[in-house]
Amino acid sequence: MSRVHKDVSMSRSFPLILLSSLVLLLGGGCPLPSGTMVAPDDDDDDSTGDDDTGDDDTGDDDTGDPVGATALDWHLHGSIESLVYVTWEQGEDAEVVVEYSFDEGEWLTTPTRQAAAGENEQLVVGIPYGMEAEWRLVLGDDESYEGPTITTGAAPAALPLATVETADSGAWLASGKYLLTSINQENGGWDGGHYWTFVIDRQARPVWARLAPSGNWTLFAQVSVSGDHILWDEATYWSDWDDGAGSTVHRTYLDEEIEEIATPGLHHAFVELPDGTLAWGSQDHGGSEALVEKGPNDADETVLWTCQDDWPGSVGQWGCESNGLFYVEDTDSFLYSFYTNSSVVEVDRASGQSLWWAGTVHGGYDFSPGNSQFSWQHGISYTDSGTLLMSTESAQGYGTVLREYEVDHQTETLESVWSFGPGIHADTNGDAWRLANGNSLHVMGSASEIYEVNTDDVIVWHLDFHGSRLLGRGEFIEDLYTLVSP
Repeated sequence: MSRVHKDVSMSRSFPLILLSSLVLLLGGGCPLPSGTMVAPDDDDDDSTGDDDTGDDDTGDDDTGDPVGATALDWHLHGSIESLVYVTWEQGEDAEVVVEYSFDEGEWLTTPTRQAAAGENEQLVVGIPYGMEAEWRLVLGDDESYEGPTITTGAAPAALPLATVETADSGAWLASGKYLLTSINQENGGWDGGHYWTFVIDRQARPVWARLAPSGNWTLFAQVSVSGDHILWDEATYWSDWDDGAGSTVHRTYLDEEIEEIATPGLHHAFVELPDGTLAWGSQDHGGSEALVEKGPNDADETVLWTCQDDWPGSVGQWGCESNGLFYVEDTDSFLYSFYTNSSVVEVDRASGQSLWWAGTVHGGYDFSPGNSQFSWQHGISYTDSGTLLMSTESAQGYGTVLREYEVDHQTETLESVWSFGPGIHADTNGDAWRLANGNSLHVMGSASEIYEVNTDDVIVWHLDFHGSRLLGRGEFIEDLYTLVSP
């Protein structure tokens, strides 16, 4: 598509050049000097507001062409200085898009929108902190106007940064352009500190970040089921030692918060159901641990299930405390993981019954082979093919691995069908997902490392945040513009 880069000042001088040429053509001698003003013809009816060119002063200049875009400028978001607002004025209604570049030869675009004549503003996302970016406004089909260079604010000084150890763009998930996760800025594994929810690009450059206040923990940041905002947890269980009485979940766009929802008892995992209901494992509702939910219009929580009443033998020496939760929409049930007894149970949402379980709790499913039993597992989920995937300590030796099981309800057996580990051990926490292209994402908790491994057991992306900074749940994002306020 051919685009014309316009210098707006030329359109202002053009009528004067045209008048000078007209005088010469009519025998007026030498052309008028540039900038000379010509008095209106005495016959012109000034009361109409028209000048001698026939211009009706409707916003067009004397050439008959609409004034395109002027006053291009930008400013940063008030609190998140990787978010940029570009501004301009335009002469008429038109479709617009903003194109911008901060890596040589690569241009990103905002969604196309219809903009009205007058002053306009567009939020630009995805530029890393501390980056200079070129940008241009494309008006209609062929008019392009360059704006002044953008410079985003510096990344928060305490936000941990990763180094990229492996990057194979031809083999990683193509739609996984950004990663949402959380991290403690301090080393120490399972420890208090300052927890950041943040988004990075594939070069591990942060493009969005916010800090949980008051030393509260964030472990399960996620994209909402509607796909148009982020949910992040602010758990007081480990900071205030209040059984999670003050824990909350925040709904937020990248550029503004929507609401904060009370989730008493929240200490690890929560999930969102398709209708916006939140469910979480609670240490504040009795029964040793309770699975509770809260609908969008509910004032209080509903208890669905408890360890004490609905899972015989689960409350042992170390109690019953969860670290993972996954909602199964097809069966309206929950996969529920517990670190205190190295077991996983599936709970029927409607009846509150324990459908099956496996691990150290008596009466559970067996493992095949016997040495494939999981231990200290995290990040449980069902894959699209129905297998059970998790992060677990290796039964064959040192290290934390991804492990996948076929769940056979006829034989009541979990059969190990795949495992992979990079030879790294995470003392605690972790997350595991099967991706749309068959790759697997492994966030290795207190090891402060993230891996993407393909179906040939080849690592195609590896980030190292260095030390023992606790990483939380991780999720790839394709388009950040789906997460901004409407």
